[in-house]
Amino acid sequence: MAREKAIAAQTLCMRGYLLTALFSVWINLISGIKIQPIPEHPVINQPVTLKVSGVRGVIRSFSWYKGRFVDDFSLILTYDARSNTVKTRGPEFFPRASGLPDGSLQISKLYKAVRRYYTVQIQADSLTQETINLPVYEILTKPMIDITKQQPEKYDEVTLTCRLLATELESVNFLWKRSDGRFPSGVKFSENNRIMTIPSFTQSDAGQYQCEVENQISKKISDPYTLSLYSAGVESINYTGIYIAIVAIVLIICATILIYMKKKYVSIQTTGLVNSGHDQTPPYQNVINGPTQQNPQVESSQYQGLQHRPENIYFDLKMGGK
Repeated sequence: MAREKAIAAQTLCMRGYLLTALFSVWINLISGIKIQPIPEHPVINQPVTLKVSGVRGVIRSFSWYKGRFVDDFSLILTYDARSNTVKTRGPEFFPRASGLPDGSLQISKLYKAVRRYYTVQIQADSLTQETINLPVYEILTKPMIDITKQQPEKYDEVTLTCRLLATELESVNFLWKRSDGRFPSGVKFSENNRIMTIPSFTQSDAGQYQCEVENQISKKISDPYTLSLYSAGVESINYTGIYIAIVAIVLIICATILIYMKKKYVSIQTTGLVNSGHDQTPPYQNVINGPTQQNPQVESSQYQGLQHRPENIYFDLKMGGK
């Protein structure tokens, strides 16, 4: 009998505890404290204040924790509102953090663009606490488009990736655009739209593509990327045409040089013949101007070659001998 009464008393106590806890939660939901980041969208390498509001009564002390749980291992600092000083520095304390008399936490500079939880516990008329999931944004840079295959052929699977240098990609929205506004049939998007895959690439899928990135504080778009259908046959024909053109030009140049050299050679031969005809006269005159006893009419082996000279030249020679 006594045992049953003890069990009943324990059950009643448990119910009372649960009702008290539920009541506290209900009070917090109705008139609990709130945390609001200032500015609303914190930026990396900039300051932020986790502003606390909705506190009932005079604040006696408050503590800030890194994470969603209140424990000694997560403690950043405990602040004594009556003396306006930091009473305790916990394991998660960092020099850029400081407490304000209204229970807020001020961070002078955000080093990482990482979403993080912070929890505050305030002792005023009652003990209350609240948690905030603080996002940290960064100013985006211009994205770039990468492709898995630089020269895609017909029916290849083509994957375009929007590359972005950012610490936190989860807070970035990715959007793809095409110059004519129509996307290929069966196109697939993955990893928060960061990757676009064309399962079977054809000529109708060729065109200019762009990717756009956006977060709460900035927006950038990539340069247009021209996606073309590559054909090995066409490429080889083009190279063959280039080779043929080069060979033809070389042959034309060689033929021109040969023709020029041939004309030059003929001109040199003609000039030599003319000069040799004029050069025969002086030796003939020297022979006639020899001793006066010689008779030019006497035939001898010495003058055999002179009998076939033109008559006018021979006449002049005879006159010179008299």
